[in-house]
Amino acid sequence: MAALSDYLESQLLNHIFRNNSFSKPQNISIALTSGVPIDTDTGATIPELPSGVARGQNFVSTNYRRISLGAPSTSGDLSWNAVGIDNNTIFTVFSQEVNHSGYFYPLYLNQATANAADANGVSQIYSFSKTFPGVTFYAPIGIDVSGAQANPGYTLYEGNGFIKNSNQLIFDTALTDWGWVSGIAILDNNTTGSGNLLMYASLDNPRFVYTGDNIKFDSNSLEISLT
Repeated sequence: MAALSDYLESQLLNHIFRNNSFSKPQNISIALTSGVPIDTDTGATIPELPSGVARGQNFVSTNYRRISLGAPSTSGDLSWNAVGIDNNTIFTVFSQEVNHSGYFYPLYLNQATANAADANGVSQIYSFSKTFPGVTFYAPIGIDVSGAQANPGYTLYEGNGFIKNSNQLIFDTALTDWGWVSGIAILDNNTTGSGNLLMYASLDNPRFVYTGDNIKFDSNSLEISLT
């Protein structure tokens, strides 16, 4: 998720380049949207799923509501990993350097910066010339459940400009059909239809939510990056 709202962009630019201060939001909440929000949206104008629907003379609850992560000061250590840290996509690699930590993303530009080998000490070097011309990839060394070395595969180097959710995020069970869910939004208010839009993105896999369904994001599946 990298799209910033006009509201957040203006607040950050004024905070950095002008003599204005941007106060930390008092609440961080996650919302689901039927369509993808746009930069100019607010918490009142995003195409958010409804909390209730009219049926004849009655108003029936859909059981949709935003997931509130509380204030950043209290939720930061509980809801989000540290910025740039992702222990699920780093691997132990073989190294002969003294006092070497051994933890790296498995992307190296030359032999001098990495000495990757399998359990038998055989060099494992792969070149993805079509996608990354001139860049050499070195195989990482992982440790399986028995303690033996194993090749855990490759992951995309993500740098330090990202943060991921540390816990599973689960929305309440749908009491009616919610229809298509195509987007996600982060706002500074936990009340549906309120607050300022901070960030938004389209879902990689939009889905139709039926009665009884639960929408959830597993830990480390919601990544926010600034590019």
